[in-house]
Amino acid sequence: MVVLAALAESGCGPTSTAPDGALDSGRDVAVGDGAVADVDSGRTVPATPQLDLLMVVDNSGSMGDNQANMMAQLGPLVSQLTDPPCISRTMPGGGTPHRCDPMNMDDVLQYPAVRDLHVGVVSTDLGTGGFLVPGCDDSERGDDGRLNPIRNGPALQAHLPWAPRRPNAPTAPAGFRPSACLNDQNQFPNFIKYCSNTQDASCDVAGPNASTRNLDVFSDWFKCNAGIFISGCGLEQQLESTWRALVQNDARAAPGSMSPNAGFLREGAVLAIVMLTDEEDGSVRQCDNDQGFSMQTGGNCTDARDVYNLASMDWAHPTNPDLRFYLYNAGDRRDPTWNLNRYYNTAPASAANRWTRDLLSLKPGHPERVVFVAIAGVPLEVPTRPAGGQTVTDWDALLGRSMDGPDNFGGRDSFTAISGMQEVAGPFSMRAANMDPNCSHVVPACRRAGSTYNPIMTCSNSQQMAFPSRRIVEIARRFDEHPACNGQPCRNGLVASICATNLTVAMRGVVQRISARVSR
Repeated sequence: MVVLAALAESGCGPTSTAPDGALDSGRDVAVGDGAVADVDSGRTVPATPQLDLLMVVDNSGSMGDNQANMMAQLGPLVSQLTDPPCISRTMPGGGTPHRCDPMNMDDVLQYPAVRDLHVGVVSTDLGTGGFLVPGCDDSERGDDGRLNPIRNGPALQAHLPWAPRRPNAPTAPAGFRPSACLNDQNQFPNFIKYCSNTQDASCDVAGPNASTRNLDVFSDWFKCNAGIFISGCGLEQQLESTWRALVQNDARAAPGSMSPNAGFLREGAVLAIVMLTDEEDGSVRQCDNDQGFSMQTGGNCTDARDVYNLASMDWAHPTNPDLRFYLYNAGDRRDPTWNLNRYYNTAPASAANRWTRDLLSLKPGHPERVVFVAIAGVPLEVPTRPAGGQTVTDWDALLGRSMDGPDNFGGRDSFTAISGMQEVAGPFSMRAANMDPNCSHVVPACRRAGSTYNPIMTCSNSQQMAFPSRRIVEIARRFDEHPACNGQPCRNGLVASICATNLTVAMRGVVQRISARVSR
């Protein structure tokens, strides 16, 4: 993370010498204009912007172990963001990151600490368009993109982690949620807040659980909110849940707003979207939620909610509703999903009929302030390539060769997407509509690290796997390499495999993407 050099180029960064990617540690005091001065060095450094972090948690039935892995990493994630490690001022490259020693004048922060943090959680359950599907508790709304679905989600009320009302819904195992969680669905507000800036009186927010300066307490709060457990609808709408949470339910902080998610997004904050899922996005076109998308893009909305009708023969599989979201070709008549421009519009600002309510619209003029990370159905080893002196994700190798420009998701030759054998775990593939000839599912994108493939029982559900999250990967690609930042790639998109036995490396990538932005 060469953030120091970028700050210096903008004319607002530190002026003394420190390793690339490092800021001076020590005692800070406010000096006005959003800056702070380090008492020990006398240097002036820019104050760290606020961070609004949205966790999009797949709560379908296959996600138990994946959520447990995530829960184990939430504390370290918060610690890395709010209490960064130090590196050496004098050693080449900064040496090994380590806990800061306030008495060691050679220590400098590897990246700035986040001092003001909002965390919101949303599930991937948006119902099934009014059709009754087993395991989907609110067919009309699901959890409706409401922050803190434990408190506000219509569907989740039927399967609260500690006391599910639906007879076949499991209870979260002991230890899944911290003891700080009081098994009270009204324990927490719509989103939680952490603030450690001793110079900022706005950190002290009145009201129960409104804000805390205690990092350990906040980590527990985070786990209580993110630990929504499983039993949500197995037909997930990951991207639409994100969009509904932030855009349709208007999460901005605006005076007098009555929107259900109001106040979560702050104008000057960096927005980080972190998605955890083991399936493909199934964000279905439902015209009552079009919100002007079709008209603005010069078309008419064609409702596709019939994809949830188990008796319908119009979709890519006659009987299996899950496979209807894997076996179509993007953009064909059997594709029930919203065009991906709804979430990240690649059209230039001057284009006619341009959609103006995508995720970047939340930070007008500042695409660099939106970070998108998906821990999803991709191979354990995501392909990379060299570019401009750094290593970047090779999206063509991951999704398949681009036939007529990288932004045409439907025009990719998915037969060239990565596939092969995951050591002893078995075959994997990122190809589209790639049915496993022996099973009732497509070839997985990855299998649990360390598991062993049994060729005699190829379809056994005892081997945990995740399936190609191609649409989600495409959105991450746009955040990574679309030239939205002054004609250059923003490098704000990242994918990592949910099949890893622990998510330490993935969470490190989350911290790297976020810290590269909160330092500017």
